[in-house]
Amino acid sequence: MHAILIILTAAIVTLLIRALPFIVFSKHTPDSILYLGKVLPYAIIPMLVVYCLKSVSVLKAPYGIPELIALIVVVCIHK
Repeated sequence: MHAILIILTAAIVTLLIRALPFIVFSKHTPDSILYLGKVLPYAIIPMLVVYCLKSVSVLKAPYGIPELIALIVVVCIHK
């Protein structure tokens, strides 16, 4: 029962955090928020790629080949 309450609480908090901007800006969305909505996805994706590849060693086996294959697959799927 304790685990169910923890999961429910986490789910409710997550839902509220994600819904809060829509509740607060339901009438008019400020220009700064619209700007961030357009710019941030293009900034966050490269940061995630760098974070995922930061510990890849090209000097030791398997020489980053699995990560390279995964990167190529993701790019191909995206295209």
